Amino acid sequence: MIGLMETNTRASSQRRASHLTVSEAWAGYAANATVDPKTMAGYEGIFVRHVDPVLGSMLVAEITRGDVAALLERLRAQGAGDSLVRLARIVLSAACRYAMDHGVIDALPTAAVPAPHSRTVVGRVITPEEFVRVRDALPTPGARLLADLFVRAGLRIGEALALTASDIDRDAVLVRRTLSEPGRRFSADGERFALRPSTKNGHERRVVVGQHFADRLRLWCKESGIGPDDVVFPARLVLPPVSGRTFPQKIHLEPLTPARLAELGTFTGPNGIEYQHGTMNGYVTGKCREACCRQAISEYSARKKRERRQRQRGDVAPRRERVQAGEAPVDSAASTGVTGLGVVSHQGWSRLWQAAVRSAGLDFSPQARQTRHAYASWLNLGGVSAERIAEGLGHQDDRSTRVYMRPVGPEAEAVAVMDTLLGEGGAPPA
Repeated sequence: MIGLMETNTRASSQRRASHLTVSEAWAGYAANATVDPKTMAGYEGIFVRHVDPVLGSMLVAEITRGDVAALLERLRAQGAGDSLVRLARIVLSAACRYAMDHGVIDALPTAAVPAPHSRTVVGRVITPEEFVRVRDALPTPGARLLADLFVRAGLRIGEALALTASDIDRDAVLVRRTLSEPGRRFSADGERFALRPSTKNGHERRVVVGQHFADRLRLWCKESGIGPDDVVFPARLVLPPVSGRTFPQKIHLEPLTPARLAELGTFTGPNGIEYQHGTMNGYVTGKCREACCRQAISEYSARKKRERRQRQRGDVAPRRERVQAGEAPVDSAASTGVTGLGVVSHQGWSRLWQAAVRSAGLDFSPQARQTRHAYASWLNLGGVSAERIAEGLGHQDDRSTRVYMRPVGPEAEAVAVMDTLLGEGGAPPA
């Protein structure tokens, strides 16, 4: 009797699984995925916009390679680039793999459908001399030390920004977490940033930076009052002071209560109509640009954004305590311009780097993330093996690492290099 019940239960599960649609498979994958929240948000958008309208209602068991190829061709016909076509295939493969793991299908229908490869533009990397010019153009000591760390350790931006004082180990740094920026919409606690307790590939690594540089990092932490569990490069020490003229801090200490509105009084707009100060109507129709009316429109915009976020999340986002007496803690959002952890955003560091590149007057524009390319290329130029470089970069094998190895400075001609190395290139022998 028990055996019959187990058989019936198993048969019922198989029947339910056989009716699994692509949309249901994607929902199952998304519920259990360990992908970075920001990356997952991008995948979700691609599925909703490009995959679900075409294949979402189809049963996974009925999806053929022809259906997958037709989807990709449809995207190409709509003008989609190679990157979007490739990501659409990745998203569909994830849904199908979830179905395969649950016994719905035996093979992935996406396996034999080729996707366009990303075009790798092989350009040169920044030279050590050019890097020094860019580093010296950075505005703060913290930014300059962070730039040194990037080229000495080859860390990803998120890995370097997540480094804590306890990660400095003798002559090396321990890379065991990364700074993620899911945004308040996709984070679990409503914060913009999150420290993920793992690296991109899920493996910790120890990157030797030398005793001298490790001592510089420890001295920096000591002089800056950075505790063992604090990030080594908080926003307050890396970013330049906020300019009140260019980036005014929108902190309104006096709420627009009825009593304050009565105190502010009214004014006559350019159309001859009387308006109340400190109101949206006064700003929009009355054309008032005084601080009280700007506060009204600012608070309205913030409230609408908050309501929209709550509708999208389906719950209420956490709210912060009001800062008392107009003073903000050193690592708070009000003092650093960065919420929650008081860290530097990827965009914030990139803007700082690009401004320094312009100030240095280089004849090309290396991006902030390409310090990893400089790390790999400089070591390769110095004779370090690809396997050792791959370990420092956190790659599982050296195939990915070879993409990072680029010419240092203007690329030389192969024949000229060989002639120089062999002492040849003069007149031909008689």
